Amino acid sequence: MSKRFVHSINYLRGLCMLGVIAIHIGSVALTNPTPNLGLIAVLEILSRFSVPAFFFLSAFGLFYKYPLQGPFSYTTYLKRRLKTVFIPYLFWSLFYLCYMSVAEHSYTLFRPLTLGKTLLFGLSMYHIYFLVILLWFYLLMPLWRYLLKKTDRHASIFFPLLFIGNVIFNYYSSYVWIAPPTSLWHDLFVYRLNYLVLHYIFIFFFGAFTAEHFPAVIAWMKNHAVFLYLFQGAAVLAMLGSYAGVMHYWQYSALSAVFTIHQLSPIGMIYTVSTLLFFLYRWECRSLSPVCQRLFTLLGNVSYPMYLVHPVWLSIGAAYLHHRHLVPDAAYILCLYLFVTLTSLLYSLLIQKISLPSWLQICLGIK
Repeated sequence: MSKRFVHSINYLRGLCMLGVIAIHIGSVALTNPTPNLGLIAVLEILSRFSVPAFFFLSAFGLFYKYPLQGPFSYTTYLKRRLKTVFIPYLFWSLFYLCYMSVAEHSYTLFRPLTLGKTLLFGLSMYHIYFLVILLWFYLLMPLWRYLLKKTDRHASIFFPLLFIGNVIFNYYSSYVWIAPPTSLWHDLFVYRLNYLVLHYIFIFFFGAFTAEHFPAVIAWMKNHAVFLYLFQGAAVLAMLGSYAGVMHYWQYSALSAVFTIHQLSPIGMIYTVSTLLFFLYRWECRSLSPVCQRLFTLLGNVSYPMYLVHPVWLSIGAAYLHHRHLVPDAAYILCLYLFVTLTSLLYSLLIQKISLPSWLQICLGIK
């Protein structure tokens, strides 16, 4: 018996895609010598849940499709996942290497050692590392299934301990550990955020657990609606307070504040959990207007090709800014956000409508 399609999960994909675009456009906004701090708070602070949320959604999809009590063929599973992630990863990595080489009139990125490091750590473009981490999660699926089976009956103990352990690990990885100046392991250390699944291990397991016990999770949320509202409100205030606090008390610049209050910071991890629970409750347990349903269904359906292509449109918009010697003020940033979102959306809809060879559909992330 097939399971029902979970619309709230698809809506979350669309929301997270909007958040990812916001984060990357925030980098342009930060080039303003006097950035709009409120706008930065929305783009770079409140949107930070988006990246770890995608790991939650990926885990949910995996364990919803392959539940622990159901049959699981690792070979069949892996072939499918390599087709949907590894092939697009290679295609888009090479595309962005070509794109950057042409733009910079230099082809040093294709030197064998440089190319190998780029593909290993997902360095061809700033967003592509996500697929490297996702591939490692996919490759280790038997391990995750084994661990979830062993801990499922003790979730009330396991998940708090896992969260605390993940917070400690991420704190040291983000703020304490410093790469040695020379070492055989230098690149593995420097680029640890680009491949090490331990940074997102809690949110992945949280997604897997939610998929395994989805009806029970929904029932729990219905009975704790007030708590979810208060939790989300407190988490938002804590994120914004931390962002403002490091600038006011420690005299951090906006850029330094963004590098400090991110998704792997302790408050960032709490905010990610609260936001996921809040929107799951809102979209699973409460009614959603028809307009919002259509919008987030549309965005959710094309979130993958939008994710893959949006840096192209962002680079075009940023190049226009540079060419016209414009200061990235709030009005320009909002226009840039709309431009990148709409062009990425139109591109994604177009490639789904036109007839393309099967291999190209796989490469573009639409099959």
